[in-house]
Amino acid sequence: MTSKRPIFLALPLTALACIFMVGCAGPAPNYTPSVDNVERLKKTASSEMKVGTFATKPGMQSADAISLRASSMVSPVGKNYGDYLAAALRSELELAKLHAPNSPVEVSGTLLQNNINAGGIQTNDGQLEAQFVVKKGEEVRYDKVKKITRQWEGAFAGAVAIPQAANNYPLMVQDLLGALFADPDFVASLKQR
Repeated sequence: MTSKRPIFLALPLTALACIFMVGCAGPAPNYTPSVDNVERLKKTASSEMKVGTFATKPGMQSADAISLRASSMVSPVGKNYGDYLAAALRSELELAKLHAPNSPVEVSGTLLQNNINAGGIQTNDGQLEAQFVVKKGEEVRYDKVKKITRQWEGAFAGAVAIPQAANNYPLMVQDLLGALFADPDFVASLKQR
């Protein structure tokens, strides 16, 4: 009688090998607004605004897809991660009841850095950097760069590390927008007449 035990052990190992060896592309998780960000906006922002275009830095490798080991992650909205950032900002403003498509005040910008390091066994991290511009008509009221770094536990297995990295991406965007909303100069740019 032959034992079936080696077959049952081989199947999970084969699946793991496929994950390590075969690259695939999947969408980033959809953005969920941060309660802290929305509450901060409600308390500090006094005027409605619209969200303009968020470009990506020319030549940035991770503008359209972020490499996560042998896989890649693409934006679930628009053409690239600039569109993801714009949609995230819009969702925060909508929840705070501060989004108005016809407002003369517009927030736009450029995504400058969009990076996730998912190869670490102990820890992994990601960096986001963007230039944010607030305009009323042609008048520039705010123009600053915000940058964040987020760190999380690593894992040897790609089946664990890749989802961890993907799930941290929206949290990175929350952190970046939180840094923007906490800037007194950003708040002041919205209060000017």
